[in-house]
Amino acid sequence: METGLNRERIRGENEWGEMFSPAPVVQLIQIPLSQLDPWEQADGSPQPFKPYSQEKLTELADSIRQHGVLEAIRVRPRNGRFQILAGHNRSEAAKLVGLTTIPAIVENVDDDQAALILVESNLVHREKLLPSEKAWAYKLQMDALKRQAGRPQKNSCQVGTNFRSDEMLAETSNDSARQIQRFIRLTQLHPVLLELVDNEKIGMTPGVELSYLSGCEQELLTKVMSMNEVQKISGKQATELRHAETLSEPIILDILGLSKKKQKPVTLQLQPNMSRYPAQITLALKKDRAYLSAIQKIIEDFTDKYIDNMKGESET
Repeated sequence: METGLNRERIRGENEWGEMFSPAPVVQLIQIPLSQLDPWEQADGSPQPFKPYSQEKLTELADSIRQHGVLEAIRVRPRNGRFQILAGHNRSEAAKLVGLTTIPAIVENVDDDQAALILVESNLVHREKLLPSEKAWAYKLQMDALKRQAGRPQKNSCQVGTNFRSDEMLAETSNDSARQIQRFIRLTQLHPVLLELVDNEKIGMTPGVELSYLSGCEQELLTKVMSMNEVQKISGKQATELRHAETLSEPIILDILGLSKKKQKPVTLQLQPNMSRYPAQITLALKKDRAYLSAIQKIIEDFTDKYIDNMKGESET
């Protein structure tokens, strides 16, 4: 489907094209916004990049209202419609302005090429990316490159980048190959823990350590943290959690320092007319049932003696 007046043949630019296949011949056309669908992964999961905030989207819309869409979005034909590869926020801003069409470069690319275009575009256009966005972006790139280049037997590294694709990615990013591996480890984190990394409640290094816990262990950890209103984990705590022989609620509480919290002392004050008995009893309560039972027994005995004493005085 081709619409609009501006229609020409151009050759797309893809920095990965030299490595694998020539850049495909593409078209620049005007596409109805109603014909656009967001990019999604092969398994149906959404793109890893979060949409602009309402404030930033409004700023982009104001720019489009004054100057128009200065850079065409990139799409590919899919199921009789067009899937956005780059330009999700531009498309949303164009809708806010009231536009019905948008300039778009149509490219016939496969899933791996589409993923590379998506990541490359966001790395170029966004000033700052959250750790989770970088993590999933690098993973998308790594998986696509591995499928395109194959899997040689030698030269394998820790996260399975057999042909040193991490070093290839490092050449076009501000992160080292080692740092890229660490970001990819974050994709193994429970969503709650990954969000805490994004919010800087958990640092990068503790996040990587926690990523080595099993799914069940991370689920238990998030529940314990939620029940005890904990949002921060230090590097030392993360290392202890990772290397614990087994993880249970008491062990997690102990590592996070929650089992060592001191309980406030409970003071039992007696009435002034009970002067023949101690005026005050201060008991440091503990969570042990034996202590609670003993304390309860003392209180009951004390109350019985007081009632008997009062009865005796009333009879006389």
